[in-house]
Amino acid sequence: MIKKNLWALALTLLSISTDGFSQATVTVENNYNNWNWDNVHVAKNPYISIAIVPDAAGRMLEYNLGSATSLWVNPNLFGQKFTNNDEVNGTADWRNFGGFRLVAIPRNTVAVNKDGKTNRWPPPVVIGDSPYTVSHSLANGKHVINAISGIQELPVPTFDRSTRTYFHPTTIDEELQYERDLYIDDETSLVHINHKLHNRGTQSVNRGIMTTSQHISRSAPLLEDGENFVAYIPFSENLKLPNGEQYHIGATAQSHWNFVNRNRMPLDMNNQQHLDLYYNNGTNWTGEVAPGIFELHYDYYIMSEFQIISSKAWICFVNKTNNTAFAKMFQPLDKSKTYEYGINMSIYNSALETGYLETEVKTPIETIAPGAFLEYSETQAAAKIASTPVLDVNRTGVITQKLSYTPNTQKLNGKFGVFVAGRAFIRVLNNTNPLEEIQLENVTPLKALVIDKTIIENANTTTYQLLIEDTSNVEHLLDTFSTAALSTEDFSNGDILSVTPNPFINKLNINTINQNYQVDLYDLKGKKLKTIKNLSDNQTIDYSNFASGIYFLKVQNESSSKTLKVIKK
Repeated sequence: MIKKNLWALALTLLSISTDGFSQATVTVENNYNNWNWDNVHVAKNPYISIAIVPDAAGRMLEYNLGSATSLWVNPNLFGQKFTNNDEVNGTADWRNFGGFRLVAIPRNTVAVNKDGKTNRWPPPVVIGDSPYTVSHSLANGKHVINAISGIQELPVPTFDRSTRTYFHPTTIDEELQYERDLYIDDETSLVHINHKLHNRGTQSVNRGIMTTSQHISRSAPLLEDGENFVAYIPFSENLKLPNGEQYHIGATAQSHWNFVNRNRMPLDMNNQQHLDLYYNNGTNWTGEVAPGIFELHYDYYIMSEFQIISSKAWICFVNKTNNTAFAKMFQPLDKSKTYEYGINMSIYNSALETGYLETEVKTPIETIAPGAFLEYSETQAAAKIASTPVLDVNRTGVITQKLSYTPNTQKLNGKFGVFVAGRAFIRVLNNTNPLEEIQLENVTPLKALVIDKTIIENANTTTYQLLIEDTSNVEHLLDTFSTAALSTEDFSNGDILSVTPNPFINKLNINTINQNYQVDLYDLKGKKLKTIKNLSDNQTIDYSNFASGIYFLKVQNESSSKTLKVIKK
């Protein structure tokens, strides 16, 4: 009891020490960051800063964790603003300010040409380029920043290259208006965002929105170090694209080659080094780096979209040069609804300007009646981390090494980034009954939480919970580790029957019905340690050269997949 009271006192002192600074504030500033725009709405707390620029289409052009930036801002457009004239022609007329923005979807019906409804780039300008009306107010104790566009009429005209004139619609079929409410908390790095797409017309429309963040892709202006700017996406073999692919890369070997040849340097088909580097669909799509986690990094020499379904409704951008993670959490995929291309998110590797890695979240396509609106919520958050890859994200933080306890070393381990400032502790449970609390440290989003603690396990322990108690004494669950008996029985998943024994000493027996299985062994950090392909019906695998500890074993073929925790004694 004395220890807990001391920790409670320390947490209180942490809150008092930031008194006068801990409340989230919103100010309106001119020439913020020397951007040459006025009326910039800036939200801050001790950990993050947000900046909304009315004249830059109401975009969020800053989301920083301390001094670590996440968003790319186009320096060529500082201080500029544009009219709502939708007569724009190609990329040259695309007024891309950078930052956090939106696009109306589906994109293939927003414009019109002589053949009918079509796509157009750049996107419609009233929602995408023109000034927004931005204000802030106090609601339920939160400083809410409201941004609202003008009325976007659809379809928009397209430029006819043969006649050198614009093809205009004969009728206006849709009138849309976008609105966004945003606020931050006092003692977290969370950014709460609520989107609305209003139907201001007289007919029902089938629309959704795609919100995008254009992230930085280099650590210095002249340094091409895109490998340090990565994105992590959770995926599942049970959630595939409509064509059956797990993911789709938009670039082809020829389009990659053509882009580099036209925009970066002359290429020679007789040069083997050129062929190896550029005649492919990109080498930045790293692939599965932990069970169910896909990684890709930025590449200045390719223009391509990457499509996938986020199985857990999050995506995380990481700057490896300063170990900072910026995550988005959004609404789970609803299989009963229609999505553009059948996906709830995508990533665009853009080599325009100085380059950026764009993370894109898609709402379902909804029927919006006249006077009604589509509403969609997402949350963004940031934290310092100690390692990669990112294995999971929730509203409390980022997991880069799962919580675990190893009996033979009596070590409790894990690596995390936290979104919530407060007191970190472990709650030890016997089923649902608390046995004890193990105090860790006070945490904030500005410092990674690394657990490497020696403890003597209670014989009745079934579960360890990692929790953060915030300054209002609210508990937030970050991770859980169960000491319950490990699974060795039927996987109930296709042809995979069992993995025995578990725990094991040196060898594991894999029992399957069919052949052509692949077995991957991962450590707790998600690093792949060993792969065995073309597994036969029943096979024994020798892991005697690996140290004692906890691992993840993934057994899969084209139709079945299972990941489980195994312990080597």
